[in-house]
Amino acid sequence: MQLDTDTAGASNGQNAQNNEHNGDSSRNSVAIVGLGHHYPPYTNALEDLRGYLAKFCDMETPAIKKLLQVNRNTGIKERPTIIARDDPLFNRSEPPTIADLDHIFRTRAVDLVAKACRKAIADWGGTAAGITHTVAASSTSAGSPGYDLLVNEKLGIRPETQRLLLGGIGCAGGLATIRTAATIANDATLRGRPARILGFACDLTSTNVRCDLKMLVENPEETKVSMALFSDAAAAFVLCNSRGLEDPERAIYSILDWESGILPGTQKHEQCLPDPLGFRSFMGPDLADITSNASAPMLSRMLGRNAWQRQDGYKELEAADFDWALHPAGLAVLDKVRESMELGDGQLRASFDVYESKGNSSCPTVLIVLDRLRRIGEGRDNVVACSFGPGLCIEMIAMKRLQGE
Repeated sequence: MQLDTDTAGASNGQNAQNNEHNGDSSRNSVAIVGLGHHYPPYTNALEDLRGYLAKFCDMETPAIKKLLQVNRNTGIKERPTIIARDDPLFNRSEPPTIADLDHIFRTRAVDLVAKACRKAIADWGGTAAGITHTVAASSTSAGSPGYDLLVNEKLGIRPETQRLLLGGIGCAGGLATIRTAATIANDATLRGRPARILGFACDLTSTNVRCDLKMLVENPEETKVSMALFSDAAAAFVLCNSRGLEDPERAIYSILDWESGILPGTQKHEQCLPDPLGFRSFMGPDLADITSNASAPMLSRMLGRNAWQRQDGYKELEAADFDWALHPAGLAVLDKVRESMELGDGQLRASFDVYESKGNSSCPTVLIVLDRLRRIGEGRDNVVACSFGPGLCIEMIAMKRLQGE
């Protein structure tokens, strides 16, 4: 399957790295200098789903039986959620509306995101007043002004700070924020300006539970697994160009290059569409095969054009030379990508760790994987991050691990 790709990172990445070979890397470096994430206080354990379903559903329908089977076999220990199990809004006979869910996002989710952002800013060592741009993503928040403005106000970010909100890309949103932030940082470098960019991502999937139940009742023969896989979370990062980074020792990952694209003819395989009760999400059974087949061509294209991985006397890099921060869309996706890319057990350790401990939190998850990867011991210098979203779209970013060298 041929990709329609964005290769904007090619010239930026290659030019920067060619300058590095010429001893002039300081003017072109773009790096993640702070990371943070935050989960909500409530959790759904394995048996909690059964109890909730029994309140509203016929437990003997094929769809419910299949959902419970998937729930037993996900390998996820617990799934954080922003709603308590006894929350009256989600336990009454009349389900909450999408307006109710929007209010929850603009209050509880904004608080969650602010906590993740404060962790990232503290990790960087700067202050909210020093942020020059914000880039945010979500697929479970709608309306204007966007939730990013509410987060900025809560953090005390200056009103003249430039802001950008990404939507419609689902689980790919985390890496899309990094890609967009890196593009902004490169532009600022060319203009001789500092860039200190706060990126953040948040999705609330638990609030769609009554919408999910409605779909199960309407289609009792269909399989819907989102309630067994998804959790709630927020994640954030700070990315700087060299003019905005006062202490290079704080850099965590250097951004080398990126690719993004769509897989034509695959829109039906993953969707998240609005409904009066929330968002109707769908993940097709062929998702693992499609995403794993798309990973190798994109990596090959990105590696094949870059000077940073073709130094004199060194072999060209390949998949086995990287630690992978792969978005853990599900156990099948992780296993399929590991098999298709011929990765060793340790190369996806951070992705498996996040998935098994907290599940799939949609767009912030890959940022959480990157945060986890730097904290689980020594690894490879080179890192590739990859995620997928509705479209189907794919995001891939090549990085170099800096902390701990």
